[in-house]
Amino acid sequence: MRSDVGRPARLDDRERPEPEPVVANAPTTAFSWLVVTLGWLVVPALVVAALAARAYLPSISTLPESGVRALLPDHTTAGLAEEEANRLFGASLLPRIAVVQRDPAGLTGAQQRRIVRTALLLDRGRLPGFPPRSRALPYLNVSRLVPGAREHATTAITYLGFPASLTTREQRSLADRYAHATSVPGAPARATGFLPGSVAQSDAIDDGLIWVEIATVGLVAAIIGLYLRSLVAPLVTLAAAGIAYLIAVGALSYLAEEQGLQVQNEVEPIVVVLLLAVVTDYSVFLLSGMRGRVRTGERPRVAAKRATAQVLPIIVGAGVLVAAGLAALRLASIGFVQTLGPAMAVVVLISLGVSITFVPAAMGILGRALFWPGLGGTGAGAREPPLARLGSAFRGALAHGTSRRLGALPTVVVAGAALAFASIGLAQLHLGLTPIRGLAADNAVARADRDAARGFAAGVVAPTEIVLRRPGRAFERRKLERFGRALAGRPEVAAVIGAGLPTLPRRAQPVFRTRSGDAVRYLVALPHHPYGSAAIDDLHRLRSAMPGLLAGSGLGGTRVSYAGDTALAGEATGRIDRDLLVVGAAAALVNVLLLALFLRSLVAPLLLVATSVLAITATLGITAAVFRAAGTPDLTYYVPLAVGVLLLSLGTDYNLFIVGRIWQESRTRDIRGAIRAAVPRASRAISIAALALAASFATLAIIPIAPFREFAFAVCVGVLVDAFVVRTLLIPALLAAFGESIRWPARRRAAAATGEPL
Repeated sequence: MRSDVGRPARLDDRERPEPEPVVANAPTTAFSWLVVTLGWLVVPALVVAALAARAYLPSISTLPESGVRALLPDHTTAGLAEEEANRLFGASLLPRIAVVQRDPAGLTGAQQRRIVRTALLLDRGRLPGFPPRSRALPYLNVSRLVPGAREHATTAITYLGFPASLTTREQRSLADRYAHATSVPGAPARATGFLPGSVAQSDAIDDGLIWVEIATVGLVAAIIGLYLRSLVAPLVTLAAAGIAYLIAVGALSYLAEEQGLQVQNEVEPIVVVLLLAVVTDYSVFLLSGMRGRVRTGERPRVAAKRATAQVLPIIVGAGVLVAAGLAALRLASIGFVQTLGPAMAVVVLISLGVSITFVPAAMGILGRALFWPGLGGTGAGAREPPLARLGSAFRGALAHGTSRRLGALPTVVVAGAALAFASIGLAQLHLGLTPIRGLAADNAVARADRDAARGFAAGVVAPTEIVLRRPGRAFERRKLERFGRALAGRPEVAAVIGAGLPTLPRRAQPVFRTRSGDAVRYLVALPHHPYGSAAIDDLHRLRSAMPGLLAGSGLGGTRVSYAGDTALAGEATGRIDRDLLVVGAAAALVNVLLLALFLRSLVAPLLLVATSVLAITATLGITAAVFRAAGTPDLTYYVPLAVGVLLLSLGTDYNLFIVGRIWQESRTRDIRGAIRAAVPRASRAISIAALALAASFATLAIIPIAPFREFAFAVCVGVLVDAFVVRTLLIPALLAAFGESIRWPARRRAAAATGEPL
């Protein structure tokens, strides 16, 4: 029978004490000692700071909603065209609010007259309860306005315009009042369009926020509680998150009101989820480090100090990297994205500050009670339950296999090929705006949009305004009629009304032609939804065909401009393509530089960021393929950019947690030995942190609008791919394949000699 006398106790690899030289850094050790020792002062101070922020700083609810301007780029060609139409004709015809009413059995003559009469009363300022300069343009599908329409005399759409001085919500309220005034039996009127859709999305965010918070808190508590087998540890994490939330919300709102950072209240769900996820991430590493040391017999307060000192440099470096990467979104050209990046960066930095102070302080105060009731036995003979030992053995075997050259190269090839294959889905990535289609199907705005598409055409909700100009030369009616027929005959045009067309009523002709006759305009409804990629393609084809249409009508040399939401959507998606390159390159450069400073290497940062980029392309490919298969033709145009930068930053976060531990071990071992020693200990904590992060972002899908559901799915998939494929397999295999050259230009011997920590 074999005796264990004189043999070292078998410990779970992730809980073996670290060599003290690894953490022998005076500032790190001093900070850890100070925070843990003064815990009874640190915790109350943070609570007071949070309560003060709550009492004296503004809240996100006081901030303005995003509105049209924040969701669209500034200084666009389409915007300039709209301004030119206003100058030439006295007003633009472009509506962002429309009231739709449809009766599949048909609108009676009396109902049609009431719809038109109500519009005339509003247009002439005679409808009580509406401000001056309100306008209404009613259209019914009773003429040849839409030659290919499937229905006749079933649907009316009234375009509404209200003074620009009114807020978005005030205009939406007036639209609802108008809809109530014009509703007829069997054909209830509903408001739709960009403005009502934006307000409906904001309402959905407000209604869903509380459920996102409840779900996120519940998931985080469950994951940490099960991982650490404790009822107290989740409470510490949630308390840290609550303090960070109060301070972060106050800081964001203060920056918005006092320093000009244009933060919109729609960012609050993302702030909540990101904050909880970041605090959970950092808490997992701090708490698991202390738990492992306590189980090996260290006194709780000493374990708290040493665990904090061990992971503090990595946590701080990771937090700074994440914040810096997110701040790169400031270079984007869309207002909402420009403010989202700095807002998330502020949240990360505040979450970092609270995590590295409150959690260690609580660790020192609570001691062993922090892990009640599941700490179990302690000391040299302490063992984990069978399932935990099995997991540890699996992680050890995986690290052993990937750390050897024979296993490293095949792992790199297989993992890289899998990510490259998933990236093929990028071919199905199409971008569009989703102010209406992003709503739940039963939302009144979405229902009105579908009614308009059935009665007229999908593009009728937001038609495109085409302006023709020949300065100093009046247009001839015969040529305009020829051009109008040619325009109406294009496959990209579902409906058109304008100068020279027989469908244009005589009383409306002055609206479409200037007094001098040298400028005319047309309203064109495209066959596809006006905010989607298909409509953008329609407009591109129409632009390409326009010179031929003009030449064939005898109007060669005419100047043409395009205004409207489809033109704006095309420019917005085009700007995002540019932003993906500029912002992505800036974020990648920031990550490479900071990683190089942290790791004192040039080769490793380049490889780490390259693998993160590959993981992002795979994530976006999977997201595009899944949503297209589910019947969603377009992703919300800013989601890939925001998700890409966020995943790049979070990927760097995990890079530091695993590579930082490998770097620490490599001071006394070669790279492959360091991988075998560090990866099993780090990978479990990274896996748990990744699950908590993915679960937190998954709760955004509770809000029933497309941008949040797409964001939730993409981040959730990206975090899991990054944690379980890239960090667990690909990165260790790459480091092993490159060997000691991965540290270039630093040398392992020189680093070991200094005894300097990371």
